[in-house]
Amino acid sequence: MTHGTAARVEAQAKINLSLRILAQERSGYHQLETLFARIALADTVEIALDPTRRTIVVEGADVGPPHQNLAYRAAERFVDAAGWTTGFHIRVIKRIPVGGGLGGGSADAGAVLRLLNALAPAPLAAETLLTLAVQLGADVPFLATEAPMALAWGRGERMLALPPLPSRELLLLVPPFGVGTAEAFGWVAAERAGRPLTAPAPMALADLQDWGPLTDRATNDFEPVVVAHHEAIGACLEALRRAGATIAQLSGSGSTVYGVFDGTAPTTLDGLPDGTRCLPSSVVSRVAPVERLG
Repeated sequence: MTHGTAARVEAQAKINLSLRILAQERSGYHQLETLFARIALADTVEIALDPTRRTIVVEGADVGPPHQNLAYRAAERFVDAAGWTTGFHIRVIKRIPVGGGLGGGSADAGAVLRLLNALAPAPLAAETLLTLAVQLGADVPFLATEAPMALAWGRGERMLALPPLPSRELLLLVPPFGVGTAEAFGWVAAERAGRPLTAPAPMALADLQDWGPLTDRATNDFEPVVVAHHEAIGACLEALRRAGATIAQLSGSGSTVYGVFDGTAPTTLDGLPDGTRCLPSSVVSRVAPVERLG
């Protein structure tokens, strides 16, 4: 293939160091405040321009019909917004657990937006790229940027990029089941029904510059209701705390939980629920760059 017609990037997953569920809109959508951090675990996403087709191949996981794939939808939206007549072939090598709260599908979509913008003869403005990302999901705007860490609000459309924290080792625990995001929001709504919503204290930027203060601020509003419905997730969190994790928390709506360690993280733990996978990783200080192929 000729230079400038293909590119590759490592689509890094994310964890939510904090996730607060705020007011519910009349549409039913919940406003969010979340602190994102990129981690080393990543899918590999490649895209080649091809005027004869619009296709996607996913290796390593069954993620459903191609036309429903978030990376494929991201590519369609990009070329349409750019008024670009090109076709494309996308290849995704999956390593991020599907439906685990680590933003795997969103990371792939964000990667596709970055790749196409690098290959486009007329790249889209950052504001246009953000608009496309917001249409694809609340995690996609962050994962379409080159920010290793960010504080985001609403549907991800309001975002403040932050300097990266010092790298820390992680252990991800992945139960043998997923947690549907819509289902988890339903559990939160049922738990809050009839109670006034107390607004959380705003995140102070001074608390987001070092792991010490952040350890006290880390929280996930999904965690109590998800643990109430899945005892295995609670068992995973307890195992991480016994192993010395300074933060042990659900990511997104789950089902993956993560432990942050000041020193060397364990690569496995005893006494975990049957079928739970252990994935070593780390919080990273930079976003993987786009690599041109050809």
